[in-house]
Amino acid sequence: MEKLRNILKWFLPLLFIAYLGGITLFTHSHVVNGVIIVHSHPFKGEHEHTETQVETIFFLSSFVTSSLPAVLFVAPAFLILLCVLTVPGVERIKCVKARCGISLRAPPQNN
Repeated sequence: MEKLRNILKWFLPLLFIAYLGGITLFTHSHVVNGVIIVHSHPFKGEHEHTETQVETIFFLSSFVTSSLPAVLFVAPAFLILLCVLTVPGVERIKCVKARCGISLRAPPQNN
């Protein structure tokens, strides 16, 4: 497990840096049917994309989702975590009455 953590400690930041570099350093545009499509990927010199590739780039760059499903999952999970963390830790101590020895309680008074 420690070896896996050590590998991931280096692999995940490098993967993020490669992804970030790929989407920021290689930005270029193509004009397809009078529409300018801007995207990013490593390339050498001039290149073209097939119609399927352009369509895929369009759909990936215009992906929109509602945050409602995320809220429906995150809110109950957050509330459960909050409930677990706010429950005070109760320490139970069982006192055993000594059969003999010194008693620190005064005897009851008879009035």
